[in-house]
Amino acid sequence: MSGPDEHSHRPDVLDEDDTADGSDPPDPPEDAPAYVVDPLRRQSPERLRAIAEWAARLASHKAARGVDATERDPDRQRRLRERVRASGHSANPDDYDGVPERAYVSVKEPQEGYEYAYWQWRSEGADAPDRNEAIGPLRE
Repeated sequence: MSGPDEHSHRPDVLDEDDTADGSDPPDPPEDAPAYVVDPLRRQSPERLRAIAEWAARLASHKAARGVDATERDPDRQRRLRERVRASGHSANPDDYDGVPERAYVSVKEPQEGYEYAYWQWRSEGADAPDRNEAIGPLRE
């Protein structure tokens, strides 16, 4: 556990409200999770620039690999839906309230050795967030 003065000796870590000219910092994207935004607010300009460059390279890498498309890969989806059925859940999005047919199965591991399946899809609209609906725990 860290104390309140843990970062006071580090010039690369700033207080949340530190700005050079006293103005308010820019607002993050509306859908940016707090667990990403909060630590970034405490970083120095140099470190933020390095992170921004890395994030741009990472985004390009993922786009080139089609990372978003891999979740919807037909073979992967077939295997995940088989696991959903084998775990006693329906693998048909029509059986879930509000889940569109375009939804795909996503698996998360909230704790080691425990996997949970969700339906995931993008809402209608250009800036709409991804949506999800729980399916249930998966058995091995």
